[in-house]
Amino acid sequence: MMDMLLSVFDRMNLWAWWAIAGVILIAEVLTGTTLLLWPAAAAFLTGFVALEVLGVSWPVQLAVFAILSFVLLWVGDRWVRPAMLAGNASGLNDRSARMIGQKVTVVADFASGRGRVKYGDSEWAAETTDGTNPVAGSTLAVQAITGVVLNVSS
Repeated sequence: MMDMLLSVFDRMNLWAWWAIAGVILIAEVLTGTTLLLWPAAAAFLTGFVALEVLGVSWPVQLAVFAILSFVLLWVGDRWVRPAMLAGNASGLNDRSARMIGQKVTVVADFASGRGRVKYGDSEWAAETTDGTNPVAGSTLAVQAITGVVLNVSS
């Protein structure tokens, strides 16, 4: 049994390490923790160390894999994971957040600071931030959104 295990280790090469990296990546996709991403990267990089032309023995390959895994886990946990958790507020799925600062066109004259504006292909209820009454055709900028009402100013 031990001889069989040693013969498997003796045959570790680039493709074996890349297969190990692939299996770890599949596990990462299933868990979604980002913790398995780093050992997968370490296995991928260890594959280059295992190239036949270098003639590196399997104990050295395992040591390289262990060291790379530790270093990449530490770097990932220290810098990458907090950046991923913090994220950027891209507004990708928040149409109203993307509207801030956009130009709109007044559809009809405002009265008492309220009226309707056109943004894209839709008309929106709007009110001016300073209470003015812009006329139809004026161009305003969206300052904020309160519910379904755009707060606009010139």
